Amino acid sequence: MRAKIDAKDFVQALERVSGMIRKSSIPVLNAVLVRFEADRCTLTSTNIDTYLSVDLPAQGDNFAFLLDRPRETARAFRKFEGELILEQTEKGEGEHRRITLALSCGPRSAEMHPFLPEDFPRGPKWEPKHSFTANAARLYARVERVRYAAALSRPDDTRPSRSKVQFSGSHVYAVDGYRMAWDTDPELEVPAPFMAAPDALEHLKLFGNQEVSIQLGERFAKVTDGVTSLLFRLPEGELFKLGSALPDRFRAEFQVSPKEFLAELKYLKQSLRGNRAHLVRFSGGALLAESMGERYATKISATGCEGVEFGFNLDYMTDALEQFKKEPSVNMKVSAGSLGPIIIEAEGRGDRALVMPVRLGEASRAA
Repeated sequence: MRAKIDAKDFVQALERVSGMIRKSSIPVLNAVLVRFEADRCTLTSTNIDTYLSVDLPAQGDNFAFLLDRPRETARAFRKFEGELILEQTEKGEGEHRRITLALSCGPRSAEMHPFLPEDFPRGPKWEPKHSFTANAARLYARVERVRYAAALSRPDDTRPSRSKVQFSGSHVYAVDGYRMAWDTDPELEVPAPFMAAPDALEHLKLFGNQEVSIQLGERFAKVTDGVTSLLFRLPEGELFKLGSALPDRFRAEFQVSPKEFLAELKYLKQSLRGNRAHLVRFSGGALLAESMGERYATKISATGCEGVEFGFNLDYMTDALEQFKKEPSVNMKVSAGSLGPIIIEAEGRGDRALVMPVRLGEASRAA
């Protein structure tokens, strides 16, 4: 069996799909499936929940193999140019079946013994029910703004929405129960709500700044530009209702510089002892914290916060402010209730952050 393909296209596709592979104790999950069929060559990698594939034009016979060490192979073949010829031979039957693959491009050649293609996990059977188009770079940027607010995924988690990025209407958001980040874009409204693992959505960056088609099924979704395709599992469970967390009135609103606020939080973080969650008391622009009997204080410039007090988790507030670190100022809204959320927003932006406060009695009263 013999096929030929453009060498540079093949190597670039191999590098692309290899980028999704994470080291696994299961050998086939460290490999790339290469399939020649109907004058096409499709390269596919998977981690079971996500499949990434690239489709290229080719010529020749129909055959397939499972290429182990794909990253190393791609690096070795980077200088290949022109026509790459692949010839596959098989020996034995059943459990004794073996594949030999010979590759040649100009003066260079190689002989390999890839895995059997049937060892590769089969892709799921699914049917799309909804579809829409979006700019991949714009959608990826929206996901990146909010994904920090998703909790780490755990096998025993009974609320999968806590560790996922969620899509509903014109909103993209993440919420772990202690903080939330959301982005609103009225120009893109998804036809049906869904959620996805942040690690799967990370691969949106592979599509660059181009329009992609997104198909939604009951259990899977697919993103494609016609050459590269990303298929990923959609977790089951109810989405968090975004509106239920947003207060309708606030007891105070004030402006701060995120750069200045972050610098003072960094000072406290570096000063405080221990690895536990550090709590900070905000009091009219003063920041007060303590750990292991030591007390630290600093102050930020804040317009309109006289008499305002609340406590917060240092790391959660840092993450929220990082979302706006390039802005000259942000508006902080403190809810009317003593334990209502703190909202952070910047003028002219569609994204916002929410941080749940802690009881003032739990935050430091250092002076």
